[in-house]
Amino acid sequence: MAPSRNAMRPLHASWLAVTPEPWKNGGGVTRTLSVDAAQQPPRWRVSVADIDRDGPYSRYPGYDRVSVVLSGGDVELVEDVADAERITLAPGVATAFAGDAAFKSHLLNGPVRVLNLFVLRGAAAASVVCVGGGKAAVEAGGLTQDGVATHTLRIIVAAQAGRLIHAAEAGVVLAAGDYIVGPSCGIDARQAFAPAQPTARNGVAAAVLDVRVPAPAAV
Repeated sequence: MAPSRNAMRPLHASWLAVTPEPWKNGGGVTRTLSVDAAQQPPRWRVSVADIDRDGPYSRYPGYDRVSVVLSGGDVELVEDVADAERITLAPGVATAFAGDAAFKSHLLNGPVRVLNLFVLRGAAAASVVCVGGGKAAVEAGGLTQDGVATHTLRIIVAAQAGRLIHAAEAGVVLAAGDYIVGPSCGIDARQAFAPAQPTARNGVAAAVLDVRVPAPAAV
């Protein structure tokens, strides 16, 4: 289970300390870092999966997904239909796709570790930036009500050691495998994390996820 979070303080934890949940097909395990506890079904969820072998990629109808390979090589997703859609998940690149399709995953260079974001269409919207990898922001999900006031949660997942910058928690050090969950401070995601060492080619230092949901109604 993901650690609980005090609403007044950011959560700083390690995904390595999160209890892994085995996949039903035995092809890997998943660790849930943070999940929307305010509504059912959850409007969003963030997890890290270790994938050891080829096999079915779980379907999440109604959700948009963003995946980032944190370690390992490429993963090819192939839809199990005629004229199949093919999606390649590459190290250090945020890739968005619909969770409705029935994909099969093929590991092109052995086991991988993948960061996954799930957002419920119409109920949440998100952007993902890979620091040290593909730096273009990738968008997923969407809100059905234009102009509605929103609350933004920022989740930073460190694939390698570094520190936070330009934020209320500036200077906080994250070890490889650490993540932090807290309110967004409005700082550009590309400037949120500074790696301690240069990032390897085709690698990623950290993924910065900004998740937006409608703000709670005033009481």
